[in-house]
Amino acid sequence: MYKVHFKDSTATVTLDAFRRQDGAEAAISVEELPYQWPPAPLAVSFEPEKPAAAAVGLPEFPDGGLQAWSVVIGAVFMSFATFGWVNSFGVFQTYYQENTFQDQSPSNIAWIGSAQYGFIFVPALFTGRLLDLGYYNGPLAISSVIYVVSLFLVAECTTYWQVMLCQGVATGLFAGMLFGSTPAIVSHWFLKKRSQAFGVLAVGSSIGGTVLPIATQHLFGKVGLKWSIRIMAFVLTFAVLIANLLLRPRLPPSNVKGGIFNWTAFKNPAFTCCVIAYNVTLLGLYVPLIYLDLSGQDGGLSPNFTFYTISIANCASLIGRLSSGVLADKYGALNTLIPFTLVGAIMSFAWPFATSQVAPLVVVSIIYGCATGAFVSLIPSAPARLGGMSDAGRRIGMAITAMSFGAAGGPPLAGVIRTKSGGFDDVGLYSGGVILLGCILLAVTRRLALGKWTGKF
Repeated sequence: MYKVHFKDSTATVTLDAFRRQDGAEAAISVEELPYQWPPAPLAVSFEPEKPAAAAVGLPEFPDGGLQAWSVVIGAVFMSFATFGWVNSFGVFQTYYQENTFQDQSPSNIAWIGSAQYGFIFVPALFTGRLLDLGYYNGPLAISSVIYVVSLFLVAECTTYWQVMLCQGVATGLFAGMLFGSTPAIVSHWFLKKRSQAFGVLAVGSSIGGTVLPIATQHLFGKVGLKWSIRIMAFVLTFAVLIANLLLRPRLPPSNVKGGIFNWTAFKNPAFTCCVIAYNVTLLGLYVPLIYLDLSGQDGGLSPNFTFYTISIANCASLIGRLSSGVLADKYGALNTLIPFTLVGAIMSFAWPFATSQVAPLVVVSIIYGCATGAFVSLIPSAPARLGGMSDAGRRIGMAITAMSFGAAGGPPLAGVIRTKSGGFDDVGLYSGGVILLGCILLAVTRRLALGKWTGKF
């Protein structure tokens, strides 16, 4: 049945549910739509002065402006203070192995960095759900305090297990509490330019991963391990404070069904395949970043140069992060992510054969950094598209949390391979192989999402 009302040149058409002859109402469920928006009445209003998106009850996105971009700047500071610090662990891997924990194997030391890489993804599930329910700035402030305290406590650790618990578990976990819902906050403010905004967001981790290892390495020689960590903790505290002041959600709370973990999302085969692809890729993606310094020293290069390779890779990732965001908005997130990730696989294969000379190692580090930067930048893009904004925080959180298995397992597995083989050739084969498999799974994800092998996604 149709009801038409005219008021001030505005036509409103209301669609009542059709009734069967027996009087029962036909079931109409927006949950069955491929892209779910917050529940709205089945009504269509046409007002000439408003865009079509508003006409069907879809939320409007600023896609720019001072307030929107200030949120992105806050996300950059948060990315700097969390992923930027975690991406700097390679300098600690070398220092711990050569000084503090000479009695520990490279694999055991790598577990500290792997714990950081793994735990930083875990809280996204909880923070995303809290964001959907309207809780953000309070939990953010509490997590910020605990994160800062854990950073300072690392300087007081004296044993391997103390460092593992403090630097590996605590800083990784609460870095994840801070960063977990940051991509979802950015997605509140951007739609058409969302991938571009994600690219700018990820610039923070690139800058942090470039500056922090160099600064830490120089501080090691001047003030020692403890004060190096304390100074870096003061720097990260400032960045976290700025992020707390700028990050603000925009959309109203949406208590969608499903609890903290929404199994319904995994009924979408594209979303499930995407999560698996992310995990498989991360089993190898961070391996070269952690071992670039050590592999260069094993190849006969000077330690005074090799520690810069981590910063070179992180600095080069800035190119991948920014360019991938622009390309993803034009050609599609997965259409951009797949080629970049494929290049990362090729560089992982080539890396062990470039460790004996400066120029080849620098070239590999730069190209590898560009590829990994693109991957990290575009992680939230596909999960964000595979559903509606009412559930975006939880869905992105689930995807990021699930990635913790791959992020945590990759470097220790590489450490075991290196110990057994006595070199990095097999490590490169392992790293490149799993990244290549991840590329194939990402291509399958696109096929499942589009229903065909070609198209923008």
